[in-house]
Amino acid sequence: MSTISKSISPKMAERIVTEVKSNNCLLSDVAKQFGVSTKTVYQLVRQSEQQGGRVGVLRAEIDRLTLQLNQLMRELKLIQG
Repeated sequence: MSTISKSISPKMAERIVTEVKSNNCLLSDVAKQFGVSTKTVYQLVRQSEQQGGRVGVLRAEIDRLTLQLNQLMRELKLIQG
């Protein structure tokens, strides 16, 4: 999240996103509360959602590869007798 603004720490960015998502606050209200622009709040929330999507894709790929590895291990045991 540091790509948005160097003056916003990752912890503050997390607090901003949590305030918007968990408490259903307006972006403009959160911006005023934290002393940042509404655009910055929007960008932080958007970036958070994009990162969440990437995590899901990576988890799915890990699950797929784990299943494939388990299948290959079973086949190897069969071959080895």
